Amino acid sequence: MHIKKVWIRNFRALEDINADLDSRVSVIVGPNAAGKTTIIEAIRFAKALLAPRTQQEANQVLHSLGASSPHLPQRLRIDAIARDPAKAISVGCAFELSADEIGSLIDASDALVMSLIQAQGGQSFANPDTLIAFLASPQGQAMQAEAKNRVATTLTKVQTTKRCNLEITWAPGGGPQSAADPVEVQFVAYLERRLPPNKTAFTYFPADRALPLGDQPVQLGGPDAAAQLESYNSQPQAKFNRLKNLIFSGVFLSSQNQPAENSIEREFERIFSGILKGRKLERLEINEIGLLNVLIRDTESQRVFDMDGMSSGEKGLILTFLLLARSVVDNGIVLLDEPELHLNPAVCKDILSYLVNEYVKPKNLQVIVCSHSPEILAGAFDNDECSLFHLVSTNNLSKIRLQDEVNLEETLRRLGATESENLLYKGIVFVEGPHDVAILESGFGFLLRRYKLKFAQGRQEIEKAVRSLQEHEQSGVTSTPTYFIFDRDDAPTPLKSSASVKVLQWDRRCLENYFIDLDAISSVLMDEAVVKQPLKNQGEVSTLLRSLAFQQLPELAAKRVYERYAFGGLGIRREDLPDKTMDQISQLFLNRIMAVKDQLNGIDISTWKTTFENEVETERKQLEAIWETTWMQDCDGKRLIDDLSKKVTFRSKVKAFKIRLIKEMALSQSANWKAIEGKLKALLSVST
Repeated sequence: MHIKKVWIRNFRALEDINADLDSRVSVIVGPNAAGKTTIIEAIRFAKALLAPRTQQEANQVLHSLGASSPHLPQRLRIDAIARDPAKAISVGCAFELSADEIGSLIDASDALVMSLIQAQGGQSFANPDTLIAFLASPQGQAMQAEAKNRVATTLTKVQTTKRCNLEITWAPGGGPQSAADPVEVQFVAYLERRLPPNKTAFTYFPADRALPLGDQPVQLGGPDAAAQLESYNSQPQAKFNRLKNLIFSGVFLSSQNQPAENSIEREFERIFSGILKGRKLERLEINEIGLLNVLIRDTESQRVFDMDGMSSGEKGLILTFLLLARSVVDNGIVLLDEPELHLNPAVCKDILSYLVNEYVKPKNLQVIVCSHSPEILAGAFDNDECSLFHLVSTNNLSKIRLQDEVNLEETLRRLGATESENLLYKGIVFVEGPHDVAILESGFGFLLRRYKLKFAQGRQEIEKAVRSLQEHEQSGVTSTPTYFIFDRDDAPTPLKSSASVKVLQWDRRCLENYFIDLDAISSVLMDEAVVKQPLKNQGEVSTLLRSLAFQQLPELAAKRVYERYAFGGLGIRREDLPDKTMDQISQLFLNRIMAVKDQLNGIDISTWKTTFENEVETERKQLEAIWETTWMQDCDGKRLIDDLSKKVTFRSKVKAFKIRLIKEMALSQSANWKAIEGKLKALLSVST
């Protein structure tokens, strides 16, 4: 059986999520703490409460979620798992059954009747002989006849739809209740309960892989059966204590007329040749002090060591793949959380393709993966068996369509970002200054902790990328929000924010202009640990900063005066050549040359230099009058800090000085720091 649809409402971090799982492998990505694992936990929750395999499965899952406690199992806490405790929780899954599974249900119709009667009496795991007297009574016989009719009717429906639904609801003030057809619930439960203890059709691999150190007690046979059953879903973390149990149990099972290709040795060979290259299973033994050893050989160094000496990531991977090969039956469901944990990226890039080729395809497994790994994300893009889902928000789980992503990926690539960054963070924030990433991360780390900050250079290219992203948005292509922060410079941007593409332009020339915060910068410049020649007081700091800023005026005045002449350029432009004949190209260039010539003809070489200097001086005086009140906002803040470093000699690089300064501003909660914070919160739509 495979899960074809999932719906989750008001469960933990999730508000309202719906997903159609149409591929055998579904990879869910999104920012940290967005609720990816919650999707897996919700599926586990519904299955455990409605179709448990063991008597304690429902209680143990509720305990693990914090909704009940071992000493008060009768008292349930909806607050522990409800996003809003005043609203009802609803979690549902639609299972699609194979022809063989439907055939098994038809053959087991009598057993399903008994299971339905027991479940309705609250005795799902009671010994069947407890019903002998009841079923002999008129009431019992009537219930049995009704149950037979319901099972037969539902079987007929399932043969047509091939679907069974599980849905659990939990209203405030009440307890968990089934909102699904009780017969369909028994069908799903039966398909797993019919299996021997060493097999499962549903298993969960949590991210908390606390692999034990040293030798662990190993039980085989009957004493181990209960622990094995609990490890599938009730207590999934117990899997990681059972690695050697699994291996030595596999040795005994492999010796019982099993094909050679299914032996435990063959499974190790497959894992070591396919994913953990450079390793080889040497032998299994009980050493001289009675401990079980699984000896591994490093094929490069020829060193032999016990499996306990392998990394936790390698051991976790071996356990996962051994269980998939030996415990999960064909058509089974696997919930896999962060398979990349403790693994090198070089190994992570092969995990998904190995999983698909060695287990998913041969056994027709369904695997639901939650991951933060860019390598696994890239593997999902490249594999036809995989669907990629992006958890954008608490009520938006979007399937990523490859055809929608091609142009979006190209736009992000031009900005220096990757598709994996777009999907693994809450958003990407592009900044214009070379030090802005370090400054903002140092001064506003808590606010920006779930965002990826990137330096993007070239205003024209950035503005073109913004327009491209907004065009994708208008065409219906959903994406992680993308944010752009521009310096004001002398180029106000005409761009406006849209739903998923947000634009902020500082109201000062650049981010460094906010550093002209006299209290904070005086504190730093008067510190001998920061500058070699500390200034004496705030007045001296203010005078120095103003003097350095006003030294920029002559250059600014010259630039503005010269720009007013609007001399044309003779250089070739990007649009000059494409789709034109040679006659058109030559005429275009000639027109440009003549236009510049006409401009130059009006210049009097004998007087132009003096005229220009006089105009610059007039412009400088006008700017000086304006700057008396606006120099802190209008001067070039980046250049000011550079000039300051030459004047007082920093003990560190300029970038480190800026980081120290923004931290000082954050510590004192200065007015300029609060101004930046307010703008960032408005950009990110964070409530104050």
